[in-house]
Amino acid sequence: MSEDSGTPGQQEKLVGPIPPAAPGSTGLSSQVADPPRRDAPAEPLTPTEPLTPTERAATVAEPLVSAEPPAMPEGLVAGGLVAGAQSRGGVLHSGRPIIEAGLALLLLVVLLRTFIAGGYMIETGSMAPCLLGYHRRVTCESCGWQFAVDGTQGEGLATCPNCCRDGLTLDGLPLNDGDHLLVSRPAYEFSPPQRWEVIVFRNPSRPGQAYVKRLVGLPGERVHLRQGDLYVNDVIAPKPLDVQRGMRILVHDHDHAPPADEPEWQSRWEIETPGAGWDERGSRFVYAPLERQPAIGGEVEEWVGYRHWIRRGGGHRTSVRLDDWPARLPPSALVDTRLQYVGDARSLVATGALSPGLRARLAEQADDEAFSRSLASLFAASHVAPILDQYGYNYGPKSGSSHEVRDLMFAAQVALRGEPGIFAVVLDDGELTCRCEFDTAEQLVRLVDDRTGELLRQGALPAGLREGALVEISLWDRQALVAVAGELVFEPWLAPDGRTGRGPTPWRPVRVGARRLRAEVSQVKLYRDVFYTSNLGERGSSAPAELGPDEFFVLGDNSPVSKDSRSWSEGTVLNASLLIGKPLILHLPSRRQRVQWRGWQTEIRIPEPSRIRYIR
Repeated sequence: MSEDSGTPGQQEKLVGPIPPAAPGSTGLSSQVADPPRRDAPAEPLTPTEPLTPTERAATVAEPLVSAEPPAMPEGLVAGGLVAGAQSRGGVLHSGRPIIEAGLALLLLVVLLRTFIAGGYMIETGSMAPCLLGYHRRVTCESCGWQFAVDGTQGEGLATCPNCCRDGLTLDGLPLNDGDHLLVSRPAYEFSPPQRWEVIVFRNPSRPGQAYVKRLVGLPGERVHLRQGDLYVNDVIAPKPLDVQRGMRILVHDHDHAPPADEPEWQSRWEIETPGAGWDERGSRFVYAPLERQPAIGGEVEEWVGYRHWIRRGGGHRTSVRLDDWPARLPPSALVDTRLQYVGDARSLVATGALSPGLRARLAEQADDEAFSRSLASLFAASHVAPILDQYGYNYGPKSGSSHEVRDLMFAAQVALRGEPGIFAVVLDDGELTCRCEFDTAEQLVRLVDDRTGELLRQGALPAGLREGALVEISLWDRQALVAVAGELVFEPWLAPDGRTGRGPTPWRPVRVGARRLRAEVSQVKLYRDVFYTSNLGERGSSAPAELGPDEFFVLGDNSPVSKDSRSWSEGTVLNASLLIGKPLILHLPSRRQRVQWRGWQTEIRIPEPSRIRYIR
């Protein structure tokens, strides 16, 4: 399989020592992977400290992340330093224990790195945002969110994944190394790899190169990718909580919402009944019940709903009622716009988000009150769009994403106080609508089918919600999952088979409600699942892939650009002999910082210990 960095797809190539091939496998060269072909950074990278072997290699040719210790000259101990010290009357005799300890430590390091653990650096972005290749750090000018973008394409313009602000320049941003992984080599000597694990393996076509992907298919299974989800032997494969945390991709962080007065932006979280119990205080939502509850329909929850507001663009269609076309506005006014009037249906239809400029121009030309009202309604409705499989990491020719994603996770700090009552979160994927109720009166958490009222799961209300705890609720892979303070409240509920279709797009996919009690909701975040595409290959997508008795199926988290089992040529098989090990820890994270002083400038590495984490 040829490897071309100019194509949209990316193998997640690792830089690092390749262990000897397992018996019976393809012969493996001990040389490191070829250096990546990428555009040069805007400024020369000149370290300010003496380079270690690791930094020298990464800076010059990007081979080994952590070089092997140099071999000791033959006869060093027997006839060299130690023997010489003894022959001089024991002048250095007292240093012998230190020398022996050092040699023992050196031997231990060699054995550790050869047989136990190895260090690798990721070059490309096919596992982003879980694992990053060469990248640049961008800070959004509108919301302040910082995110990584592909560093192998050179300069360009990025789009913020949190608020859709586009046109963010990459000019002059330092180029950062890819993530460094500490890989356990004997991990699969004692137990086979499990589904959803991140694994490191030799490229089946180029065994001298190491790659990292996520394992989704095991030997003998039938793997099928349908509507973005993974099916194994015709049954959907749900992700457990720890895997969801490792794979989730941010849709919106309310702590980083743009200013309310910014043009083309409106808050994505909207209080549905203004003036009632909910109040937005900064980035927090606080609920205090009114003294008198609404009489109509008895006691009901009051809601805050999520709508995916976009600034511009989009391919969705929105329509509003317009009984009559304004007499003063010629039909030609809609030429070269994304608007059309359907007379038979008496509706005005927009494709994508209606721009403020076009709305103002048409309203002024028409001078018609009914038409202006319809335009105002269409403007607001057209900016609420489906959530797509967009990656802030991808930009330029790789940025196109058009798949609607409905598998979402709500995460927030929740504190429940005051009188006993109900706090509820509803997730809707267009077919399933799951409602999670936190009942402080009965001290229960209930999962209910919001369409039928059927009780699906029930568990005890976790302690700690009075003071505040992290609440995570997801509807992924037709599975509803509820966790408080990192622990599942009850067994996840998996919807039975018999999908009849995706259903209509849920324009309020997440809602938060409360009744009687006092609630505070902060650090509100919405995440999405990975949507597996067939952009670069159709194996396992157009039809199920039947895996051999010793064949694994792997995918990259950055599905639109990842070259993986979907696109490998016929006869290319990843088997157990090609497995290197399991990544354990993301270690040695750092970023480059540009330093200037009196006309002199350079770039230095700034450690980021907060990014050290276990790989999930």
